[in-house]
Amino acid sequence: MTGMAELAGAELARVAQAVLTRGDELEQSGAVQLVRFGPLRVIAEVDDSAACVDLQVADGVLRWSCTCREGREGAFCAHCAATAQSVRRKTERKAFSGVSSVTASESAVRIAS
Repeated sequence: MTGMAELAGAELARVAQAVLTRGDELEQSGAVQLVRFGPLRVIAEVDDSAACVDLQVADGVLRWSCTCREGREGAFCAHCAATAQSVRRKTERKAFSGVSSVTASESAVRIAS
């Protein structure tokens, strides 16, 4: 079974370079606050609550939503990218420390709003 970090990484591989770059800037600046971090759901506030991101694994797919304009239109926006990068880093740290990774499955779709 593929982990959420891998699903998030796969989605990151599909986004435009500008989105990936902005997401990385947000994540590295500490703008991502993981409110909930579980094996099937991650909720984050990004950029001092400017956006709320919800990543979920349901029915074997990664689903997402974000409260920003791009996210409401269905895009995997920079806020989603920043959250996904935070999930990957946190999961990598847990794996390195011997804690098992978060599990999920393989596909990705946007959460219907």
